[in-house]
Formats: sequence, C-alpha cells, structure tokens
Amino acid sequence: MLKLALKNLAENKIRLGLTGFAIVLGVGFVVSSFVLRDGLKEIFSDLSQQIVSGIDIGVSAFDPDFDPVTRSDLDTVLALDGIEHAELGMNSDGYENQLQPIKPDGETITIQGPPQLVFSWTQNEQLNVATILDGQAPLADDQWIIDDKSLERHGFVLGDTYTFVTPSGPQDSQLVGTYTFDGFIEGPTYMSMQAETMREWMLFDERFDFLSIISDGSIPVADLQASVDAALNDGVEPRLLVLDQAGLISNAEDEFNSVLDIIGGILLGFALVALFVSIFIIGNTFAITTSQRTRELGLLRAIGATPGQILRSVVSESFVIGLISSLLGIGAGVIIAFILRAILNAVGLGIPSFGVVLRPQTILYAFIVGILVTMVSAIFPAINASRTSPISAITGQTAGKEKSIGRFVIGFVISGAGLALMAVGLFGSGDSVLAVLGPLGGGAAVLFIGITLLSPLVAGPLSRALGTPISAVFGTPGRLARENSARNPRRTATTAAALMIGLSLVSMASVLGESFKAEFDRILNTSIQSDFIVFSQGEQPEIPDAVIDAIAANEAFGNVSAGNYFGASFLNEPIDPAASNVPIGIEVAPGPGNYSAGIAAFDYSQIDGLFNFDLTAGSLDNIGNDSAAIRSSVVDDLGIGLGDTLEMVLQNGEVADLEVVAIFEEEQISNAVLISFERFAQVAPQRTNDVVATDIAEGVPIEQAEAAFNEIAIGFPNLAFQSSAEFRETFANQIDFILNLLTILLGLTIIIAVLGIANTLALSVFERTREIGLLRAVGMTRVQNRRMIRWEAVIIAAVGAVLGTILGVALGVLMIQAIPDDIISAFAVPWVRILLMVLVTSAMGLLAALFPAWRASRMNVLDAISHA
Repeated sequence: MLKLALKNLAENKIRLGLTGFAIVLGVGFVVSSFVLRDGLKEIFSDLSQQIVSGIDIGVSAFDPDFDPVTRSDLDTVLALDGIEHAELGMNSDGYENQLQPIKPDGETITIQGPPQLVFSWTQNEQLNVATILDGQAPLADDQWIIDDKSLERHGFVLGDTYTFVTPSGPQDSQLVGTYTFDGFIEGPTYMSMQAETMREWMLFDERFDFLSIISDGSIPVADLQASVDAALNDGVEPRLLVLDQAGLISNAEDEFNSVLDIIGGILLGFALVALFVSIFIIGNTFAITTSQRTRELGLLRAIGATPGQILRSVVSESFVIGLISSLLGIGAGVIIAFILRAILNAVGLGIPSFGVVLRPQTILYAFIVGILVTMVSAIFPAINASRTSPISAITGQTAGKEKSIGRFVIGFVISGAGLALMAVGLFGSGDSVLAVLGPLGGGAAVLFIGITLLSPLVAGPLSRALGTPISAVFGTPGRLARENSARNPRRTATTAAALMIGLSLVSMASVLGESFKAEFDRILNTSIQSDFIVFSQGEQPEIPDAVIDAIAANEAFGNVSAGNYFGASFLNEPIDPAASNVPIGIEVAPGPGNYSAGIAAFDYSQIDGLFNFDLTAGSLDNIGNDSAAIRSSVVDDLGIGLGDTLEMVLQNGEVADLEVVAIFEEEQISNAVLISFERFAQVAPQRTNDVVATDIAEGVPIEQAEAAFNEIAIGFPNLAFQSSAEFRETFANQIDFILNLLTILLGLTIIIAVLGIANTLALSVFERTREIGLLRAVGMTRVQNRRMIRWEAVIIAAVGAVLGTILGVALGVLMIQAIPDDIISAFAVPWVRILLMVLVTSAMGLLAALFPAWRASRMNVLDAISHA
C-alpha cells in the first residue's frame, strides 16, 4: 500500500502541488518567526560581546534611580589590589530620548522606529571598541561624534555646532567626528560624548551608569570580582551588580533576548493563526481529493484491500506530502522572514539586517508541524474513505445527506466549549498574561472549529442571497455560479472557513480600535477640557519647567498646569493579593500592609477649564503637603474616606501621613491618589512634567493663541505642542497605525485563505470535468465558462467575508464587555472600514479564480465529456 501511495503521488503531481502549497505556507510562517528572532539574536549577541570585549569586571546599579554608581565607588575600587584601570561611564539606556540633537532642518531625530543611543566616550584603548572614521574623538565637554551612517541619514555636517535638547535646557555641542565599531548594526543612531557632559545634561548629581574595571593580571579575575563585590556591597541588601566579562555578555544578551523573545512570540502568534487557517485548507483539499478517488479506492477494496490498508494508504500519502511540504516550508520560511522584515520596516519599526540562522530546533519544529498538521488534516477524509463499501464506491453512489444532524450537534457543543473557554480568559481571575491569553486564544480556536461545522446551515442560503445580484447582471454564468456554490454548502462553508477566520480577527481588532478611539473622544470631551496640550514624544517624558514658565508668561493663555505621574507604596490596612476586588491602579505585594498605587500631581489652583476630575466630595483646593485626594474606587475597596489617613512611603524611607480631603470619580487622566507637587518630589527620584495643559485667555482670538503656542514650540522641538483637535488626531493615528500593522499581519492569513479558494476551485474543476464538458457541448462559450468559475469564487469569498465580519464584530463586543469600564466603556464599529474589507476580500475571489477559470476554459469538449 505504501508503494501504491507513492505511485499515486507521482502520477498526480498537480494534486500533490495543490495539496502541499497550503502546508508550505503554514510551515513557512512558523519557520519565519524563528528565523527572524534567531537572526536578530545572533547580531545582538555579537554586539554584546563587542561592547564589553575590553572589560574584565563591570559594575552597575540594581536601581540606578535610588542607589546609582558614584565617584565614591570608583575611589573604593581604585584602592583595591589588582586594578590596572577603572573609570565611570554613561549610556543612554532608559533616557536616550532626552538627549536629542536638533538636525539642520530644525527637527530633532525622530524617536519612532530605530532607537537613538548615546554612549560616553573613553580614551582607554582596551575599553574603547570604536574606530574614528573621519574627524576626531570628542575630547572636550562641548564635542560629540556620530556614526557615519546616521551622519548621512540625518543630514548633519562635520564641524558644525548643533543644539541638543536636554533636561538641563538647550546645550550646544560641536560635531567633531564619525565612528563605527565591530558588530555595528545599521538602523539605530549612535552618538558619543564625554561622560561628564552626559551627566551634567541629565542633571544627575553623582549618578553614573556603570564602572568599567581592567585587571592588572596579578589576581585571578574571579578573586578580583569577589574583592570588588565585597568592597562595594557591604550591606545585607546588595546595591551594585558586579560581573565578570562572561557575566556582562550574558546580562546584555538576556536584555536583548527578552525583547526579541517578545517580538518573536508575537510573530509566532500570527504564524500559528496562519497555520490554523492552513489546517482548514489542507483538510478541505484532502476531503476533495479523497472524494475524487472514490472509485479508485472502491476497486482496491473489491480486489481485497482491507479498510485498514485504505486508511494507511491515505495516511501514508499525507505523511509524504507533509514531509516534502515541510522541507519546502523551511525554505519558504527564510524568504518570508525577510519579507516580514521589509513590511515591519515599511511601517517604521526599524528591524536591522540579519543573517539566516536555521537552528536545529527550528528545522525540527518545521517537520513536526508540517507532518503532524497534514496527517491530522487527512485523518478524517481517510477514515471516511476506508468506511465506504466497495460497491458504493465503484458505482459512485456514496453521497450522503448534505445535512448531518450529528455534525451540527457536535458543532453546537464545540462552539459552546469555545465560548466557555474564552469566558474563562475574559472574565476569570487570571493573574498573568498567559492565564488570560491562553484560554482566550484556545477558546477562539475551538469556537472557530465549531462555527465551521455549523456554517453549512447558512452557507447555502447565504450563497444564493449573495449570488442573486450576480445572477441578475451576468445571466446564465452568474446563475450557474450561484447554484454551484449553493448546491454543496458543506464544501462552500469549509472553503470559506479560512477566510472567515482571518476576516473575523481583523474585524475584531477594528472594533476594539474604533472603540478605543471613541473612548478617547469621550475623555477629551469630559475629562480633558484644555485648548492646548504639551507632551513628550519619547519613552521617558521630560517637559522642562521652562515650557510652563513660557506659557504662563504669555498673555494669550489663561490657566496652565503640569501633570506628573509616578507610583508610591502605602502602609494602610493590608489587601489580600488573592482578592478579586483589588481596585484598578492598585498593585498588591504579599505581606502585611503592603500595596502600591499610582500617584499624580497637578497645580490645583489652575485646573479649572483644563481637567475635570469629577469631584464627588471635598475640594481639590485643600490638597497640600499633608493631604491627598483619592479615587472613589479606592474608597469603596479599601474602606478609606474623607478625614481618614493615607500612610505613604517616601523616597528616603520615611512615612508621610496624608489626610484624605477630596474624593473624585475620574479614571483616565489621573492616578488613584492626587498629591501636591512638593510631596510628589519626595516620592519620585526625579521630578518630570509628563503633560502640560493650558487654555486660551478670555477675549484672546484663537489665531493669536495658536501663533503664540507655535512660537513657544520652536524652542522645544523634541516635544509635541498640539491643540486638542491635533491631540485627538495623534491618538487616532496611533490606533490606526496599530490596526494597520495588525491588518497587514493578519492579512497574510487572508492571502492564504484566498489561495485556499483557488486550490479548492482548481480541484473542483477537475472533479466537475464532465459537467463542464457538457455545458460546453450545449453551447457555453469559453468566456462564459471563465465567468462562471470566477463568480463562483467571488460568492465563496463573500460568504467567508460576511460570516467573518459577523463573528468578528460579535467577538469585539464580547472583548469590550470584558474590559473594565475604567479602561474602555464606549463601543463603536467602523462600518465603513469593515464594509471596505468585505468588498476587497470578495473581489480577491476573482484573483483566486484566474487559474481555475483558465484551466476550465481550455478543456477539450470531447475529452471532458468522456472523462470517467
């Protein structure tokens, strides 16, 4: 039977190709996620090794905000035996977007996409891994250098002086050179300057980021590491991390890999969705090809083949197809990885170039996935084929009832199980991302299977309904296309299932995105009432007080207030970490009386017309150094009210008793606790203005206010100065960016689904050879034949698009219901966007039908009629 299976595959190369194509794509997407992740890991591993190649021992802080590396640590190290050289250094990790040079065009380097990295320059030859290409090193405190690629990309000119936007205000510095280094990754912007310059610009008193040590060789590095550790960490709780070179490399790789694992995990998630879609196509393909071979399998049964042998024959074919397709899928995965990189870079993510890294486990996963998925997809058609009696198979009388009550009962049960599993993820008490996404993703997959089993109930009537306009416009070809898609609702539903899944996910994401935009509009209309807003465009918000002073000094503006955000610990009544009613914004740590909450500070004398906190009791004007306002959810869940005391832990470890003087409802623009600026400075290690809002002074024309606002903005090109309308548009654009990226990635599954339609139609044309020949014999032209196949594809695609849209909107509603109201309470459906997707997806059916239609129209009429 194995020989027979191999012979069948060899003699039916088109069937082999059509069956294997979906597997190749599914495996390819899985492989691509690993190739992209592992390729990036390799280049970042090389970079990690190059950066620390000259360091014998490195010292960094566990918490640089509260207990950084200082000059006294350098003095302590230099006093030890075995030290040849030691020096302090700075890097931009965590605050790179706060040191931004203004380009010749007047803008700062964009912080979207590839990162902007600033390192302190060292003159020590062993520690310095850089090579000056042009100009000189930054030896003075008013000099800086940049990598040669970024010099050209941003339009900088060597020798010119440029202004840096920094937390200490504008700083001028001369660009004196360009450089590169081994392991250089193109994409990010690399800059270097003196460590003291960076420290002063960042307003750090004694903070440095790291301490590099070179051994003189008189003491083993392990012993020297232990000596440095003992000298710097003399307390019970170590404050500094002391690592040898191997530890530094491992630590740097771990930091890079944690980010790359997230990226790889996201891409793998999309790959698994694509693979899931491919399963439906593969299963449908095997069902059709097995059905087409019914007479052949019946003859085998008649000459003595047992049901088990028939089953093994079909399964053996699936194994061989899976094996070959997995091998091809590995190659396809490499190509797809570079296509994904191009797509991600096209939307501005800045993925660097990488080499092809095919790890053994990637190859193993490819074969496991490809073979397993193929064999699982083939098992049910194989079982059906083995159970068909020889006489029925030979005579062709094998068609059962199109509607199977058992199938639909199973469909309802599976759909219910999927919804139940999704409910566990959405409404359960999962305390981790995996605990939520695991049941949610698994439940969605189960639900899709159940819906696919049930969809034949509506596929027939829906095909006729969607095909009616086509029938009316295109006459006989349109009518035949409608009837062809409606007469076998199970096949139509199964063919459209892959498209249904892809479009349902896109529709669900669109509903969530539109609802978030609607929620943001609601916030702007209720909570944020200012006319103008200033915010940082970087990851580390840093709006200098000079912005507030400039706005306050201008007569065009009325009230002005900054908003500062941070987190603080409190020592009130303990909260049970396992309790399900812990309020939003409260993080609970195990132990008696420990929890943390977000804090915020505003200028409460200036907030009229700027922010609406929806006050329910007390007055925000009463907030001072020894008082606070709290959100009503904190009141309800912690049992704290007006006049009670909050015990807040300060940065120095002392506890401040704050009387509750006001209670508010607002849950979007503020944290759970409102305090004064003075008290905020005692909690946050470095005060930062996260947002600044202002309104137009009474009687001032809006044009005058806009001109004044734009004039102030010129001095701070790293900040976003926007009107409320522009702020709303910016947020909407960010949501649209995420939606477009999701649509692109999920669109790959739609492409697979459309190819599946082409696959099914091609096999269907072969199955209907005699029927097509008879139609040609009674007068149907080649053009009409092609039209019939094309419009049949459009109807099938439309069925999948409509079902996917309905399911996606329903899932979106379910998701929004599960999200707490303090995150999103609005619900909106982007009907225009969704309608456009349905139309475009349906039109893609025309593309899917090009080859099957051409093949059908090229049939010889007599050969087709005589086809057995």
